[in-house]
Amino acid sequence: MIFNIIDFGLFRRKGVEPDRPLLRPEMGPIDWLLEAIALLGLMFFFGYIIYHFPNLPETIPTHFNGSGQADEYGGKSSFLILPGVSLFIYIMLTLINLIPNRFNFTVKITPANALKQYTMAMRMVRTLKATLICFFLYISYGTVQVAKGAATGLGLWFLFFFTGIIVVPLVIYFILAKKAR
Repeated sequence: MIFNIIDFGLFRRKGVEPDRPLLRPEMGPIDWLLEAIALLGLMFFFGYIIYHFPNLPETIPTHFNGSGQADEYGGKSSFLILPGVSLFIYIMLTLINLIPNRFNFTVKITPANALKQYTMAMRMVRTLKATLICFFLYISYGTVQVAKGAATGLGLWFLFFFTGIIVVPLVIYFILAKKAR
């Protein structure tokens, strides 16, 4: 079904070069590792939720401020939002990686550079997928710890650390993409 939608041009953007090569780069060891981290992280995430959900108090932290302290509370059913968002992100980023020729690149894609550019872009998407799943897993871990009284928050370093591990792969990708024109 998704391929028919793509074929009908629903995802076509104005200004995308129509002659971009339709290549499917092979996955290297790093790509397999990133996919394994994302999938295992997602599986562990759902196991963690299933294990801890019955033992949570009725009121749990639902939001943490910039310094990692819980600043909003809600019902324990809100604990199910993060694994749902993680599953949605996993599915969407996996589907997006099926159409690298539709990505928005900072360089012009030619037959000479397409394979390298597609490979780097797809690896960046895989890195973000694995990172975001780990990010939400850690937030759920922190939520359980605060709800059970074992911690007071996620910690001051939380925001800086996870912002860094999301931004750093993006910056590295853009630098490498420019060099690999």
